Amino acid sequence: MKTAYIKCFCALSILTLVSCSKAPTEIKASKQEFIISAPAELISLDEATIGPPNIRQMWQYKIEYLARENSIVKKGNVLARFDGQRLKDELITRSSQLAAAKKEAEKQTLIDEAKQQDLELALAEAKKDEEIARRKVEITDVSRSQIEKQKQLAEFKIATEVHNQAKQRLKQHSVSVEARRKVQNAKIQNRQSRVNEINDSLAKLALISPKAGIVLYIPDGNDDKPAVGDTVYMGRSLLKIPSLNEIAVQAEFDESYISKVSIGQPVKVTLDAFPERSFQGVIEDLGKTFRQKSQRNPKVVFDAYISLNKLDTDIMRPGMKASISLSDTSENTNNRSLTNEVGK
Repeated sequence: MKTAYIKCFCALSILTLVSCSKAPTEIKASKQEFIISAPAELISLDEATIGPPNIRQMWQYKIEYLARENSIVKKGNVLARFDGQRLKDELITRSSQLAAAKKEAEKQTLIDEAKQQDLELALAEAKKDEEIARRKVEITDVSRSQIEKQKQLAEFKIATEVHNQAKQRLKQHSVSVEARRKVQNAKIQNRQSRVNEINDSLAKLALISPKAGIVLYIPDGNDDKPAVGDTVYMGRSLLKIPSLNEIAVQAEFDESYISKVSIGQPVKVTLDAFPERSFQGVIEDLGKTFRQKSQRNPKVVFDAYISLNKLDTDIMRPGMKASISLSDTSENTNNRSLTNEVGK
C-alpha cells in the first residue's frame, strides 16, 4: 500500500514539472479601427453678411419684410426691410421746419430789399442836398451878408454830415443783411441736411443684396432665426449671401477628439438631404480655439474646415446639414510579449 502511494506521488511530481516547462507565450495586439463621426454644415468661402443699417439715434429695428430663405437673389434685390414709421414722422416735422425756415428767409429778404431801397433813396436825397449846399457856398456874391454866408456854410456842413450818415447806414445795412443771410442759410442748410439724412436713413431701411447668391438666415445666440415682426438690435447679423461656386464643409468635433483629428486627414462627407451619396474631402484647417456649442448646449467643441475633392452645385447649398466620418487606426499593444518561465 505504501509502495502505491509512493508511485502516485512520483507521477504527480513528473506531471507538475512537465507543465511548468512549456515554451513562453507571445500575445500580439491587432490593429483596431475607430470610426469618428461629427455633424457638419456646408459653408461658402465667399459670402456677404447683412445686418441692420447704422442710423443715428436708432438702435432697434422691427422687421417688415424678409426675403425667403434659400431663395436665389441677384445683385440689387431687396433682402429685408425695416419699419420706418418713426423716421417718417420725424421727416414730416423736419420738412415743416425746413419749409418754415425758407419762408422766413424769403420774408426777411423782402424786408431787407425794401429797406435797401429806402436807404438808397435817402442816400440819393442826402447827396443832392449836399450838392446844392456846396454850390451855394461856392457862389461869390458880394451882395450877400457875412451872416448869410456863414449860414450857407453851416447848411453845407450839415448836408455833408447827413450824406455821410446815409452812406454809413446803407453800408451797415448791407453788412447786417449779409450776416443775417449767412445765419439763415446755415439754419436752412442744417435743416436740409437733417431732412436729407432722414431720407437716406429711410432708404437704408431696405437692405439691398450686394451680390448674387442664396439667402440664408443667421440664428441668434438662442438658435432662433429672424422672422417678420421681430425686433432686432443694431449690430446683429441677420442674413448671409453665400456664393454657390465656392463651397466647403465646416464640422464640429467634440474636444475629446482633438488628438485624433489632424490637417490633411481624408474624410467622407454625407449630406443629410442626400444620404445615398457621399463625397470625399480633406481637412484643410482646424479652429484656433475651443468654444461652447451654443448658449443652450455647454458642450465644448472645436471646428474643422474641409475642402471637397468634387463639388455638385446642382444639389449643394450653403447651410445644408451633413455628417462626416474619418477613421483613426492605432495599435494599442503592438508586439507586446508576456513571458512566463519556470522559476519566475
